[in-house]
Amino acid sequence: MNPHISIIITVNDAQEADLAIPISSINNQLGIDFREVEVILVDGGRYRLENLEAFRLFKNIRINYESPDTVLSWEESFEWGLNVAHGDYVMFMGPDGLLNQTSVVQTFNTVAGQNPDADVLTGLVLEQDMTRSRQTEYTIGTDLTTVRGRWIKRSFLDQFKIHWEPVGEYSDELYSRLINIFSRGDTAVNEIAYARFMSRDVRGEVLAPTSREMTVGWLNMMSRYLTVLQKIDQKIYEDEFARECVRYYTQQQRVLETDRKPFAAAMQAIVEQNAAAWVQAQSFIDHVKLQDTSPEAPWNADTQSFNRYLDWLNQIVSAALK
Repeated sequence: MNPHISIIITVNDAQEADLAIPISSINNQLGIDFREVEVILVDGGRYRLENLEAFRLFKNIRINYESPDTVLSWEESFEWGLNVAHGDYVMFMGPDGLLNQTSVVQTFNTVAGQNPDADVLTGLVLEQDMTRSRQTEYTIGTDLTTVRGRWIKRSFLDQFKIHWEPVGEYSDELYSRLINIFSRGDTAVNEIAYARFMSRDVRGEVLAPTSREMTVGWLNMMSRYLTVLQKIDQKIYEDEFARECVRYYTQQQRVLETDRKPFAAAMQAIVEQNAAAWVQAQSFIDHVKLQDTSPEAPWNADTQSFNRYLDWLNQIVSAALK
């Protein structure tokens, strides 16, 4: 029988003892038929695992060990795992992740059966961190900028040709944004599905949390996001470009004027790249301005400043289209 869920774990130079934590969290699931669970371990790091016999301890699950010939980024490792997966759904885990409850797979199976048309099932994520005084802190919640704690229909990913790309620290958000924009249904699952544990021996960049503040790296990721959207759906691409134009204005207000130059350069590159969609973006922005008459809206809070910003965008577009 084909598995219901393929759980893809990228090794990323972790060792057998480290991987015992995420794998045991799968092996210890209760109330499920383990024939419906496929674990794909992609060993694409610089160093290979040396003792695969250590995983024989986990008798409940079948582990498909993939060892690519070349060194892969963690994003490429996830893509490799997708290409060999057989499950109806896929789930992604880093070497420092685990299923937080023994009931995660059972709960997700139940919710999937109740919502057969949902392309995505999204659970809660538990973050573990340490303060400067070495006190452990925990946060729990839903995070739609990551694939952690989510089951995604493999047929949905194939339909929209959503692929992992290494674009720096925001690779997870890029992938998640594409999932969010195209999914026909994202069903919430009231379960802490994914937790990140702290380890001094495991590199933590796989599916790592990112800054909530605007960075040049984030703007570069958004540039790539718009490029991918344009290839899939022109209308969605145009609307997202318009939203990014408004979003940038709001975000750059939080940056000191003396520090805005690199952000402005990155945004200028985005506008130049998408200048042909500016007319549609202007129409979208005009429509939103009519709908949102609240005093807090950027075009009402400081009309002159927002209009100067639009003039700046117009100048960039005019120069780009000459």
